[in-house]
Amino acid sequence: MHNTKIPAREIAFDFDGVVADTFRLFVELARTKFGVAIDYEDITDYDFLKVIKMELSDAMEIIDTLTYRPHELDLPPNLGAVDVLTRLAEISPVLLVTARPVGEPIELWFRRHAPQIRPGYLRVRATGENTAKLEVLQEEGIRYFIEDRLDTCHMLAPEGITPIIYDQPWNREDNPFLTVKSWEEISSLIRWQGEESLSG
Repeated sequence: MHNTKIPAREIAFDFDGVVADTFRLFVELARTKFGVAIDYEDITDYDFLKVIKMELSDAMEIIDTLTYRPHELDLPPNLGAVDVLTRLAEISPVLLVTARPVGEPIELWFRRHAPQIRPGYLRVRATGENTAKLEVLQEEGIRYFIEDRLDTCHMLAPEGITPIIYDQPWNREDNPFLTVKSWEEISSLIRWQGEESLSG
């Protein structure tokens, strides 16, 4: 897999934890709004309320804010994400597939953080749940998906979609998938204009 150059039109991306540093902002909001101290590296389960001590109502308040108003918050992109996605959008429209219930807040977030991406060259498909990502990716002809949730990766792989894990504390258990630790690594997997595809 690591020798394969991925055509731009065949790759898609999750948003939270991959493009945006969402969970780190959750940790910061838990501290500033509710006085809850969470060590980011202790979030070893995607269902993070299993591994952190926090009132459910407080956690849901933060999640609602992150879900519906990310463009109004200081939600930073992961290092290098905007540069790679901007470059990718020059070749082929960028597709994000998220389990969020609505896509518009992500579109607004991109207008703030990546205004250089031309209108129409970034699309967001919001599925409402992670299990619905498979149908969307198949419908879009996607063969590679950058994701931070292991459950989703295990669901996609048998269906012919190659998951690539974006390293996070909650996805470090043993698994058979390629893991990337940075957007520089993601960039190295993509077939940029003028490069040969090794995948045929």
